[in-house]
Amino acid sequence: MKKIFTITMVIALVAAFTLPAMAETKFSFKGTYRVRGFMLSNPSLQADQAKISPTGKLGTSGYTLPIAATGEGPSQSWMDMRFRMESTFTVSDRLAVVTRFDALDNKRYGDPDTVGTTDNIDWDRAYMVVTTDFGKFQAGRMAGGTYGNVFLDTETERDRVRFDTMLDKWVISLVYEKQVEIDGGTLWTDSDADVYYAAATYVSEDLRGGLLVGYGNVKAFSDMNGLQAYQYAAAPGVSVPLPYDSSLLLADPFVNANFGDFNISAEAQIRWGKYAEFDRDVYQSGITMIDAWRKGAGLGPQGDIDYDAYAWNLEGSWASGPFSAEMGYAWVKGEDDPYDDKWESVGGLGDDWGKAFILTNTDSGFEGTLGGHGGAAAAGAAAGNLSSGSTAALNGCKMFYLGGSYSPMSNLTISALFANSKSESPGYVGYSTLLGPTGNGGAPLAKDARNFASDHGSEYDLTINWDIYDNLNYTFIAAFLDVGDYWQFGNPYRELENTWCFWQQLQLSF
Repeated sequence: MKKIFTITMVIALVAAFTLPAMAETKFSFKGTYRVRGFMLSNPSLQADQAKISPTGKLGTSGYTLPIAATGEGPSQSWMDMRFRMESTFTVSDRLAVVTRFDALDNKRYGDPDTVGTTDNIDWDRAYMVVTTDFGKFQAGRMAGGTYGNVFLDTETERDRVRFDTMLDKWVISLVYEKQVEIDGGTLWTDSDADVYYAAATYVSEDLRGGLLVGYGNVKAFSDMNGLQAYQYAAAPGVSVPLPYDSSLLLADPFVNANFGDFNISAEAQIRWGKYAEFDRDVYQSGITMIDAWRKGAGLGPQGDIDYDAYAWNLEGSWASGPFSAEMGYAWVKGEDDPYDDKWESVGGLGDDWGKAFILTNTDSGFEGTLGGHGGAAAAGAAAGNLSSGSTAALNGCKMFYLGGSYSPMSNLTISALFANSKSESPGYVGYSTLLGPTGNGGAPLAKDARNFASDHGSEYDLTINWDIYDNLNYTFIAAFLDVGDYWQFGNPYRELENTWCFWQQLQLSF
């Protein structure tokens, strides 16, 4: 019923506001073409390593995994490219269609032709814009994953229906977003994920601030449709799917205020609700098997899992003439136990924040490789920096950063930044929820197994940003990470090596 109502509403609105607005269509476009160069020194962080035998007793804090003898990890260097264009088809003052595509997206120099793949041409956005006397409607595939300041943002494409209107200096926004759809052309009913947002944002010359609230109703994992994320091992090599529902509540307040030469920005996000609510009526047999498995692993019965996640960032900055400075702190709660009754992570700092180039930036090349030595997989950890998708991102962070910049010319800026980061909830050895022969039957080690250390390390960045012409920009970044013991992933005998990188980008905009 909710789907029929949503479709009917969109069609009715489009019909109501397009009939009186027929006119000649105008076309405009903008875009960029970029070339990037990467040079990464040993992103795995593995130093020359002697063979180490296991120590202690399995499942106790004194136990360490064996380490094979190995040389230092390899360094990497490559170049890639991307062409991006956004087009607007303006039918009238009230009607428009906006599209965007990427071509040769991150295609590396020397790679084979990408024809026939999404790397060749990826048409990622297309949506209509209907402007009325009381607000603006948008419907289609458009940008999502962002609000407020850039902290925790991960801009991506979302299928949405959106309405925005101005009330004095306030922007009121209502958004319906479909993240997963399994109903169409299948036997399943309501096996989907719908998210609803409402936001009130104040905008003036020296002050921006607001609040976004969201509700996610996720049933994409509620049936035996092949998407179940929760799978437990009833025996070595035998896994049991456990369907569940999820309901997320989210609040994201932010503020950005100017006081002469000074600026203060802050943002937070709080998540609560049900991360996983299991259907004990239909799937009780699976629950019974899983409870038996958990008992054998020294765990209690399987209960529902609640969201208990939050993060915040506070930053102060100053700018006067050619000089500027910034200082800030980011705190992201972490998840360190996938077997308890709480999910305590927002997933990382977000892919767009990118404050420290090696530790947080998703354009650096470290986003999926940092700490990727053999000890990561042995401890059940996924390599990568603090942005998203890695164990380090899941474990959260406490990061202090201090930076400054100088512009000797109007088109040239030289910046430096120092950052020190520690894990908020370091994982423990045996963290993996892998199943079957590759995951010890899915069983975790005992809760008193060795924890990861907390220190991510200290990073030093130098950035040169040069506008060669009005539409041609060159960026150079040199970054060095004095690596911390967190990246040993719980084994103090793992030898680590510091890492550094050079990164360049030449971008032409039109």
